[in-house]
Amino acid sequence: MRPEFLRDAIGLLPQSPAVLRQFIRSLRVDAHPAARRLGLVREHVAIDARHARMAKAWKSHLESSHAAIREMSGRSAKRNRVLVVGAGDCLDVPVPDLAAHFGEVILADVVISPVVREFEKNLPNKVKGVVWDATGALAILARASGPLMTGEAASIFDQADPGPPPGGEPDLVISANCLSQIGLVPAESLPKARPDPNFIARCAEAAARRHVRWLGERPGRRLLMADAARLNISAEGKLLRREPLADPIGLPLPDRQWRWDLAPIPEWSHRYHRVHEVGAWIDDNVKLVIAA
Repeated sequence: MRPEFLRDAIGLLPQSPAVLRQFIRSLRVDAHPAARRLGLVREHVAIDARHARMAKAWKSHLESSHAAIREMSGRSAKRNRVLVVGAGDCLDVPVPDLAAHFGEVILADVVISPVVREFEKNLPNKVKGVVWDATGALAILARASGPLMTGEAASIFDQADPGPPPGGEPDLVISANCLSQIGLVPAESLPKARPDPNFIARCAEAAARRHVRWLGERPGRRLLMADAARLNISAEGKLLRREPLADPIGLPLPDRQWRWDLAPIPEWSHRYHRVHEVGAWIDDNVKLVIAA
């Protein structure tokens, strides 16, 4: 058994029914070889647990995500294959609707959960879950022989090649609310050569830019759903802080936008609600990202 697998397992040893559920889930997923070492399995389990607590607060966001995907499905003239990048548990992806529109639905992520395997079982010959690294950088980072400088780690994300889409070029590719996390989570687990408060942010930005460039290279239709800004809002509804997330990587204004009540008080803080502004960028609007 791999050391990183044991580390995850020990860190999730059952102490309550909720923790037991997370522990069992961590054992049941299929994951990219580097996903456990770089914290991505833990993050997958944490998202599942947060949704269990926040289902009511997340409902509107998930409905808006479903609506954007359904709209793009209806716009697609060719319907042989659709690819969902960052599928996760498909909370924000209306898989049955995609299966009704397209001949093949590829659900890709670094961690493939039992939820995706259930979709495969219930929609045979239509839905396929694929363990796939959308950054192209995880294996390189996991093999790093020592601590990394900020520029070195960011450069790996920026220059990595994810390769062709799993299953072949799709008629529609959907990046499903994973852009802000695609480099953030692995960067948090990387050994750092020296303390640098900008290390994680620079890695996250480099990975996000690379992902959008990859999306822009796809010949079919494209839908990018991603966090546009992070907000802290007081209990009285006053905006305390707004941190742009899309602007630094050069994304233009989204084609549509909505709010995601990610963590109402006291989930994230006892002082404020954590809210995300989520955007949907369509087709050529994705190509307008400024290259790093």
